[in-house]
This record gives sequence, C-alpha cells and structure tokens, in this order.
Amino acid sequence: MATFLAYMLPPFVCQYLMGVLVQLEGTRFYRLALLPLTLYFAWRATFVDLSGGDPALAQKNTQLVTQMGSMATRSAVWAFARLRYERHFPPVKHNRNKSDAGRLYTSCWNTWDLLINPRGIGWNWPRGPVVPKPTSSSTDSRIVFVLASAVGFVFHMVAFDACMQTVRSMSPDTFGSVQGGSLFDHTLPPVLELSRAVFISLLVVASAYFGLQYTYKFLAIVCVIAFHQHPSQWPPLFDAPWLSTSLSELWGRRWHQMVRDMVFTLGYRPFQFLFGPLGGLVGAFSVSGVFHNMELGRGGYAVVVLGFWAMNGVGVALERVWKRVTGRRVGGMWGRAWMVGWLLLWGIPMVNVYAEVGRFSAMSVVGGYEPSLALVAFVRRCIGVEGSWWAR
Repeated sequence: MATFLAYMLPPFVCQYLMGVLVQLEGTRFYRLALLPLTLYFAWRATFVDLSGGDPALAQKNTQLVTQMGSMATRSAVWAFARLRYERHFPPVKHNRNKSDAGRLYTSCWNTWDLLINPRGIGWNWPRGPVVPKPTSSSTDSRIVFVLASAVGFVFHMVAFDACMQTVRSMSPDTFGSVQGGSLFDHTLPPVLELSRAVFISLLVVASAYFGLQYTYKFLAIVCVIAFHQHPSQWPPLFDAPWLSTSLSELWGRRWHQMVRDMVFTLGYRPFQFLFGPLGGLVGAFSVSGVFHNMELGRGGYAVVVLGFWAMNGVGVALERVWKRVTGRRVGGMWGRAWMVGWLLLWGIPMVNVYAEVGRFSAMSVVGGYEPSLALVAFVRRCIGVEGSWWAR
C-alpha cells in the first residue's frame, strides 16, 4: 500500500487533474505548469519492481512501464491542446448560466471517460481517428452487446493463447523461455530458416491482434455494465486489417487507432513544421516507435524497434510520392504484395528482438491461465483421446 500511495497514485492524480483542466477555458498555462510534475512522477513510478525479482513475472514491469508511458504521453497531448475538450456524447444539456462549480463537476465526471477513451469517441478532438462501424445492430441493445462482447472476449483470448503456445513450443529452450533466443535456426537450410522466421512473426502479429481484441472486449463489458456506458461508445477496435492493400490503408484506417491523437500531436506536428508533410509522417511513426520501445523493457535494441516504425513512416511517405507521380493510389494485388514485403523486411528483425529478450515467455493471459490448452484437454475428454502430444 505504501508503494502504491508513494509511486503509483501521484502520476494518476496528475493525469486526472490534466484531464479536468483540458476541459476548462483558459487553463493552458496551468496545464503546461503541471506537465513536468506529471512526467517526473510517471518516470519515477517505472522504477517500482512488480516482479519481486522473478524473471517469469517481468511482464508486470513491462506493463507498468507501458502504462506510465501512456499516462505521460497523453498528459503531454492534453497540456499542449489548443482547443478545450468537450464531450458531445452522451448529449449534455447546455446552460449558458451554468455556474463555475457546475462546469467543474461536469469536467471531473467526464474525465473518467477521457482516461479510458484514447480515440476520443464522443468528444470534439480536432484530429479524431477513423472509427470502424459496427458490423451488426448489437449496439442497439446493451444485453445483446454484452453477450456478443463476451463471446468475442472468450474467442480472442483462446486464440491469443493458442498463438503464443504455438510460438513457445517451436523452441521452448530458447525464445520460448525467460532467457530468450534468436528466431533464426542456422542448422536449417536458408529457405526453411527464413520461412520459419516468417511463420513465427505472423503468429506474433496475430497474437498482438487477438490480445488487443480480448482486452478491449473485456473493458467494453465492464464499462457498459458497471458504468452504464452506451454500446456505441465501444465501436470495433480494428477494421479487418487483413484486407489492407497498402501501408496507408493499414495504419491509417484498418489497424487500431488508439494512439493516433498522441502520435499526431507529439510526432506529426513538430516534424511537419521542420520537414514538411512527408517528414511529419516519419515523425508520427517514430513517436509510436518510442512508445513500443518503452513497452519492450530490457534488451537495448531501440534502433531495431524504432527502425521498424520509422521505416513504416517512410513506406507511407513513398506511397504518397507514388500517388503524386502516377496519379494512382497504391492498392490491389501488387499493393498488398508491396505492403506485406515491406512489413516483413522491417518486422522480422523487430520480432527477433522480442524473442531475444524473452518476451514470448511472458506473453500470456492474465493470471497465467492457458485457455487454449484447457480447451484441448476438454475436447480430449469429450472424444476419449489420450496421450496426444498436443493435449498436454
């Protein structure tokens, strides 16, 4: 409790105050004054060891660093915001004679939504992300939405665990362990070695997709039930990223847009001012790279991680240049081939970094549960199969 009060609570309180101030007129000076204190408290909290010295629990420290990084960067965005944030949904009855105390109360209440709403859904953010539309009418009913989200939660959780179990089983003594190891097995022929690395990388990307999905579904269920939020405040997180035919389409619309406002404010704007629009793209992706490198934790491979994201910015910039020169957007079969090739070229080295620092051993469902193995064991009992290697 003492550690929580001394290290965890201060950055949260600072971020909460920043969220209140960004909704009030004439508070930019106070927000900028509060920012250094917020950054300091967030930085100080990253030194707390939640693993208790157990390497198998190092994922907890990584999650802490990620959370503190998110607090710091979002607070910075709010500190530099030029326009006052306003919440448009649920509808609020505006009263011109509303007292200062009333406005402050409303801002304090709305800040809770702001803290868990990085896409700005229902707000007036000047650079709102592209939000996918629901694929069904599940948002019309809370009960239907919660049931559909519960099914999605279970499915994506099992799929996430299945992907990571498969990755770890391919080399349990190297990159499947806490010590880590390279994706590349030099005892294999070059073609098989590369194919194996590609397959593992695709599984890791799939696990990232499934992991974000099941976490999002869980939060949606909690917020709709416990906080009476409307289902429309929880639109789909992704928009079928496998249908992308260009880097621009993938990163600009189909992949999740949770950090779009952050990277636009902290990356695109300053780099655009210095190097123009194309430089702004590289800057935005570079900020995303910094955030993902913070998530990585130990290892010292910042160049590889930052390189992946920066080169994706370069790739999107090249697509803009292609359109200017040819008058056509990148797309179709050749666009998809270009996108996949570019992602693999820079993505495999980054996945290898995660493998070498032992991150795959820690990427598991909260609590260490193994739902995919439990499902396999259940199926075994149902069909009477015993002794299968895949049903340990």
